[in-house]
Amino acid sequence: MSFVSDLEIEKQKSRLLIRILIAAFILNVMTYSFSMNAIRDITVHYPPDLRSGSQMKAGDVPAYEAYAFALYIAQQLNNWDKDGAKDYPAKLEALSFYLTPQYLENLRKDIADRLLQGELQNRVRNFKILPGSVYSEKSVDVLGGSWIVWLDVVIEETVSGQPVKTRRLHYPVRVVPYDANREMNPWQLALDGNGGRAAQDLDVIEQYNVKNKQELSGGVK
Repeated sequence: MSFVSDLEIEKQKSRLLIRILIAAFILNVMTYSFSMNAIRDITVHYPPDLRSGSQMKAGDVPAYEAYAFALYIAQQLNNWDKDGAKDYPAKLEALSFYLTPQYLENLRKDIADRLLQGELQNRVRNFKILPGSVYSEKSVDVLGGSWIVWLDVVIEETVSGQPVKTRRLHYPVRVVPYDANREMNPWQLALDGNGGRAAQDLDVIEQYNVKNKQELSGGVK
């Protein structure tokens, strides 16, 4: 074999090695970029009390997180400080990233109908959690990939300063996983109506429970 042939073979080897190094570099860059993006996208929900320890999987949403989300967004949406005709539409659009498209559209129609009937004009609503109400396992119905959250709330409404409604309700809210812009919705959850459940009057429930207790007490005697 001639000297020229040997030289050409070495050049080919060098070019092949350079190509391998370039390919390895590109692969490493892509792997690093993917790893960094994956790390940013992992969401872990920690329980409020870590004293006893907890095992959580990335992406799993515990029931208490769904409850906290539902309570916060429902309160924001249903508190109208000055005038429901202005506050309700403004709140709805501000919270649109926390509502499923179908639920958002339903609420827009609700606003349009109520504005047409003049129901929202000068209406103030105060939507607050019932004093003493706290999260428990009974507060959330876990339905596989979604949750029905039950909020014990007091709803007070006035029109032009005159009281028109005061109700204590066992209030259902459906929460679903929602793949939205993380900057606009870091929870990656959304409200989706009431899940076909009806709100329950707490006064009626309490009266029913008292009556049952009285009947049971009478039966024991």
